[in-house]
Amino acid sequence: MQLLQMSPPSFRQIAAKLGLSASTVSRAFHQDPRIRPETVRRVMAALKAEDYQLDPIVSIGMSKIRQRRFYRETIAWCGDSPRKSAPWVESLFQSAEDYGARLGYKIEYFHFERNHPAALARLGAIWKARGIRGVLLGPFRSTYENLSFPWSDFAWVVIGRPFERPALHSLGRDYPTDIRTALRWLGEQGCRRVCFLQDPGTGYAFRQPLLLASLAHYHGIRPRPRTPCFEPDARQPEKFNAWLKENRPDGLILPHWREPLLRRLDSLPTVLLTSPATSAKPGQRYFSPRFEVMGQSAANLLHRLLSNRELGIPAYKQSIVINSHFLPTSPGIAGNQPSAAAEKPARFGS
Repeated sequence: MQLLQMSPPSFRQIAAKLGLSASTVSRAFHQDPRIRPETVRRVMAALKAEDYQLDPIVSIGMSKIRQRRFYRETIAWCGDSPRKSAPWVESLFQSAEDYGARLGYKIEYFHFERNHPAALARLGAIWKARGIRGVLLGPFRSTYENLSFPWSDFAWVVIGRPFERPALHSLGRDYPTDIRTALRWLGEQGCRRVCFLQDPGTGYAFRQPLLLASLAHYHGIRPRPRTPCFEPDARQPEKFNAWLKENRPDGLILPHWREPLLRRLDSLPTVLLTSPATSAKPGQRYFSPRFEVMGQSAANLLHRLLSNRELGIPAYKQSIVINSHFLPTSPGIAGNQPSAAAEKPARFGS
């Protein structure tokens, strides 16, 4: 007579005997640190009595997954400066790391010091040698019309200002929505001659959004400031004085507050497009970019490209734009906490 070998009971059956849930038994079996030690001992004793054997390879793999040290592949994040040189966007990097780990990705950071074809080709060769297929680019300190990367070999997502060529998938701030929000608030303060000030130090990130907003806001409106969008130069205060006299602004939108040139405008209602380095002045409001959301969105977009094997220059471009927190004069109001990393987001790009 042939004896039938009985299979061991299921986790659900063992859980019923111990008065636990099946998920608790499974976690205890795989040494999940969230399970109390005495519960682990009870479960392991019951499993041993039923002749369960723990596979060490499976155990190690599950442990790595729980500790987020198990990655199906690595992706590259490349900028034109080291990560540590941009602490104001640290929450952007960290959120992408955390969300990428949940999707099974490890992020390695790279940077180039100058836009030279040989240096960028070398980075591409390193990525290919490491089996990297996806790359996050930016945010950049400088503006680039194009970079000489081997575009056909990888999936790309640009964070910040997108390139003119090639047209890659990109993610950045929703400047038009932020500026419309600023204009509504200034209108509520009674402002009828709002002006837009650019900053020569961080001009590339804000110049186009501010110029387009000024043209759209005053289209068909009379009377209006003669030059509603202006870039003051601290070395030429006389030109700034002449602009003030000619345009007579009663409200301002600008990237950030720069002393001492703008000190005489302290009394005007003002909106800053970035978080102030110190407490905002009375009559000021400001924006804090949602870097945490941007990091998650960038990792998720690259994940979709890799899952669909969409490498190279895309046939059509996807652009994700995210509006910012609009905060009152006192930083730190409950529910509207600005990111600690957003002190200098002027370098983020557009």
